[in-house]
Amino acid sequence: MYNLYSSLFGDRVVTLRNPDPRLVKKYGERSFMYTEYPNLRFWTAFQSAEEGDKQYRDALRELFLGNPTVPLMLYVHIPHCPVQCLYCTCHVVISRNYSDIKRYLEVLYQEVELLKRFLEENKIRPNFREVHLGGGSPTYLTNEDFDRLLEKLREVADLDSLDEFAIEIDPRHVKEEGMRYYASKGISRVSFGVQDFDLEVQKAVARVQPAVLTERLIAPELRRLFRNGINFDIICGLPKQTRESMRRTMKKVVEMAPDRICLNYMHFIPQFFPHQLLMPSFPDNAERKMLFLEATEILTEGGYIRTGYDHFAKPADDVVEAMREGKMAWNRMGVTAGRYQAVLGVGVGAVSGLASLYDFQNIFSSPETGLKDYTAAVLHNQFPVFRGHKLSRDDQLRREIIQTIRNYFLLDLRELETKYDIRFAEYFQPEMVALQQCQDDGIVELTDDTIVVTDTGKQFADVVCSKFDVYIRR
Repeated sequence: MYNLYSSLFGDRVVTLRNPDPRLVKKYGERSFMYTEYPNLRFWTAFQSAEEGDKQYRDALRELFLGNPTVPLMLYVHIPHCPVQCLYCTCHVVISRNYSDIKRYLEVLYQEVELLKRFLEENKIRPNFREVHLGGGSPTYLTNEDFDRLLEKLREVADLDSLDEFAIEIDPRHVKEEGMRYYASKGISRVSFGVQDFDLEVQKAVARVQPAVLTERLIAPELRRLFRNGINFDIICGLPKQTRESMRRTMKKVVEMAPDRICLNYMHFIPQFFPHQLLMPSFPDNAERKMLFLEATEILTEGGYIRTGYDHFAKPADDVVEAMREGKMAWNRMGVTAGRYQAVLGVGVGAVSGLASLYDFQNIFSSPETGLKDYTAAVLHNQFPVFRGHKLSRDDQLRREIIQTIRNYFLLDLRELETKYDIRFAEYFQPEMVALQQCQDDGIVELTDDTIVVTDTGKQFADVVCSKFDVYIRR
């Protein structure tokens, strides 16, 4: 698959030019991350908990009827954090009262029990290949509660035969013995929320964590315990970030040598996350592009391979091999090696993606209701989904296009024409007109057979993707 794509990737350092101010002004607007398509704001909210439960059960049956051994990821959301990070756009519950976590876990276990009963009643043996524990702060759990969580997860997933078992780590709350503990429980990949190593930046976003806190957790004798590797998350565009501070942070990142790096832009959406208004001013679009380019150049000079729009990996990482084979995928957990085709999410706010059929999101907490609605649905033996979307064939086609552009900066039009039985130029006539302007600006190169995002255009790849998003035009 995608042999054309593999020919584009070489182990070369790309020297990037400063962004053209004219292009930044024209194409610098923030677009969706496209962790899913269509964006979940366009999904349908169910009229009742009963409707959401029925829709989800029907969709699960359809998924497993079509492919009983479909490779799966199980995503588990632990939303609690002791302190609110001001940049955060995750579904979190801020609490220093550990009894709140224990109450939540009891409801989460009942949701897992719901899934277990559904699978047993429908004689389904799920083929979970990966598990991801996210948040929030899953490492907020005590060892006793973590043990019990794994005990419950074993009722639906064989944790001993996974290809990957990942957890998100808050280095402020984990010590060296904690890393050994997680490894002993089968964790094979750890992801650190670094964001930035500069103290002034950390103060501005209420997340102070000196680099030494992370360094001590990835000492050689610890990192070798995690066979799938170490991930870092870095954010561009935070308050107090400068080009010099970004250079220092990225040089430190290269020195610490994680296996994968997510280099993401800060998403400022205070209408949904009002705590972001507490941050001081932050870099504008043009400066954010510069910060990203500074970071990208240091990473590529440091030997990292760019694996999609905002991810980087060491040459030996399995996601680089997957990229060259055209198997790499992108979702809410970042770029993946493509070992699973569907995600089943449990926990408040968790998102499930049932291959190319359906997407669903669980009820999430809110300042008004907290976890009340999520809890009520689960206690009534209902899957706690509150909105979803059934993908049409057009959705499937556009999703594949957007994923491919985001991951590979290249689209093979002939392959899509064969797969979907279309004439690309006719089917996407309005999109091709819009892309002609992008070509005139040096963002893309168009031929009869391909759409290629140029080196200049890679910093605007999300905007190129948006040209194929029919929902934002409605």
